[in-house]
Amino acid sequence: MTPERLTECLRLVRWTKDVLAEALDVPSELVTGWLAGTEQIPRKIGAWIEALCFVHEAAEETIPSTAGEGYGDGPRREFIPVCAYNLLRNLNKGPVLLKSLFGSDDEGAVFFLVSRGLATREAEHLEITDGGRDVGSMNA
Repeated sequence: MTPERLTECLRLVRWTKDVLAEALDVPSELVTGWLAGTEQIPRKIGAWIEALCFVHEAAEETIPSTAGEGYGDGPRREFIPVCAYNLLRNLNKGPVLLKSLFGSDDEGAVFFLVSRGLATREAEHLEITDGGRDVGSMNA
């Protein structure tokens, strides 16, 4: 993970460097070093922060409307994270065995795709839906 990506991740999850330091139980000065590029960001810390960002981005997309319901400029277009889009492209080729996705980056993508009706769990497989095929260039 680069210092620039760490800065972006903190922005996405709305955390300050001090909140990150507290969450990891490390000195705030160490996080300052990571952000400045003077300290190496440990791989396991970078992976954890990326996972946190992925889950946070997915959760942001499911925030229930609390005000102004019914107002807007028409249908809302949704950002599909790259990880979820790549899995969707693989599903377009055929069903994927669910247990092959557990413990991988695709595990969060499964939740994202199923929660939006782009994929469905069928027995031991994940399969693309018609709605999933309508995304991007799946029908092309």
